Amino acid sequence: MDSFFSIGAIFMVVLILIVIVAVQQFQQNAQYREIQDRLREIRHAEMLEQQSLALRAERSAVLDPLNMLEASLQGKGLNTLSSEELIFVDTARKRVKTINDTLIGNRQWMGAPFDLEWHEFLDRIPIIRSAYLAASFNDAPAVPENPTESVIGTTNLTSFSGPSGPMGS
Repeated sequence: MDSFFSIGAIFMVVLILIVIVAVQQFQQNAQYREIQDRLREIRHAEMLEQQSLALRAERSAVLDPLNMLEASLQGKGLNTLSSEELIFVDTARKRVKTINDTLIGNRQWMGAPFDLEWHEFLDRIPIIRSAYLAASFNDAPAVPENPTESVIGTTNLTSFSGPSGPMGS
């Protein structure tokens, strides 16, 4: 009987040790998963930060030639843009809007003075702004001579409740 009790006691001690090791292993694996998740989050945040820096550098590369064009127009005393320059400005506008939308979508938008919307940047280059907006309005479809042909009636103008956004964007 004593040998049976001894074997049973040893078996219980071994069983308790196995349970303790299993619980510790389970806790260690859970902590390891938490560490991996945190590292994954940190890597993702770093990737977003690097992407936002690359996007800001690209936006600067797009906007710098516009600043140079503004300075050139100001130095020459010109107030108009050639068709190639208008296309260049329009291409830059589209690219800046895409970059800004990406930054906003990634929650990396910092706002002024670090990030400017297109219309805010356009306010900083008045010669290009006036020439570009004048050309944009010249390309717009003509207003019908007969007011009854107008697509937007006066009732629509007063009842509009949609979002208001910046003009010319």
